[in-house]
Amino acid sequence: MKTPVEKDEPLRVSVDRLRPGMYIHLELGWLDHPFSFNNFKIHDEKQLKTLRSLGLKDVVFLPDKSDIGPLPPTSKPVAIQAPKPVTEADLAALAEKKRRIDRVREEREAIQRCEKKFVGAVGTVKNLIRNLFSRPEESVQAANDLIQEMVESILADRNIAVHLMNDKIAGEDVYYHSLNVSVLAMMLGRECDMSVEEINMLGIGGLFHDIGKSRIPDQILLKQEPLNHAERAIFNMHCHLGEEIGKKIGLAPEVIAIIGQHHESVDGKGYPHGLKGDAISPLVRIVAIANRYDNYCNCLNQNDSMTPHEALSHMFRRERHLHDAEMLKRFIHCMGVYPPGSIVQLSNETVGIVVSVNGKQTLQPSVLIYDPTVPKEEAIIYDLADDPNITITESLKPNVLLREIYDYLSPRKRMTYYFNSRTDGVSGKH
Repeated sequence: MKTPVEKDEPLRVSVDRLRPGMYIHLELGWLDHPFSFNNFKIHDEKQLKTLRSLGLKDVVFLPDKSDIGPLPPTSKPVAIQAPKPVTEADLAALAEKKRRIDRVREEREAIQRCEKKFVGAVGTVKNLIRNLFSRPEESVQAANDLIQEMVESILADRNIAVHLMNDKIAGEDVYYHSLNVSVLAMMLGRECDMSVEEINMLGIGGLFHDIGKSRIPDQILLKQEPLNHAERAIFNMHCHLGEEIGKKIGLAPEVIAIIGQHHESVDGKGYPHGLKGDAISPLVRIVAIANRYDNYCNCLNQNDSMTPHEALSHMFRRERHLHDAEMLKRFIHCMGVYPPGSIVQLSNETVGIVVSVNGKQTLQPSVLIYDPTVPKEEAIIYDLADDPNITITESLKPNVLLREIYDYLSPRKRMTYYFNSRTDGVSGKH
């Protein structure tokens, strides 16, 4: 299979020489033909018949992406065919494409609403953490209000969508991380059928889980090289220091447990207490999964960060012994095998970035498609649930992309997530 770093030498081939197995490019507007993509491999005679009905003289043929070459040229000059009458099937395909455009518009509007809420949430987290010691009661109340609002949205509809957020919105890494862990933990709590009270605790615990780091020197927190033994011992104290802060500002015992134990692991080899199995509360186990995933995706040195797909694969294949197995499985279901932010290659060799995942169709996310014929600002967001013939074949690292594809898709430097439900204006199928 070709990767996006390889280039083919396209050829022009007359329409009468086309046959199934050839990979072609249509030099038409997306609404001027009934096919899902401008680039595709011809599958059958039905598609050939539709191609001939478009009145084209020739198309662009990509040999290296094709299973077969064109038919031999005919001795007669090829006359440009007049467009044939559009069939009912073609009209239905075009109508569906227009409905898909409406869904794309809905998706964009949903993401815009989501980003507006996300910006507000980041601002709230930033203020409450900054004011935690000078105005603790006000900060805790602000945290409770924010989490209550998010819990109501999360529980409003079973069919929420996880969105990838713009990483150029205001905020610093610490606030992104706190909000990410809070959002991911609450979504996993819902996936695990936890009560409203428990999901609230997960949200508050996620926001404050690293509050003890406020008392760790920056030269340790911001060090990009591996910590030595003494530095690691100081760093690990953030759990205990966080517990002390949590008690001082009056957080609930369940939240304090999250703060103090979110680095424990079910095999008993975590810290600070080496708790094992059921000795770690379900709330702590959930936050531990969300925290570890976000740390993998958003390393201090961005070159060390894993892609979202790599992070989930690593946790499932190599770290199942560290986590509650059922919760980890539900987290993968919640995030999708290809979480938002994953760069993917589709079965038709199109490349895109996953922008949202629907919990009911985790293998069929919404993908923003690279198409040089479509302006970047109007890029197609394609819901794979709409087309069972198109699947994801692999996850790609951003650094393997051609420069023009990289610039078009704009992979996020940081992975940040938020959510929408259908009650927020998004249809059940984007």
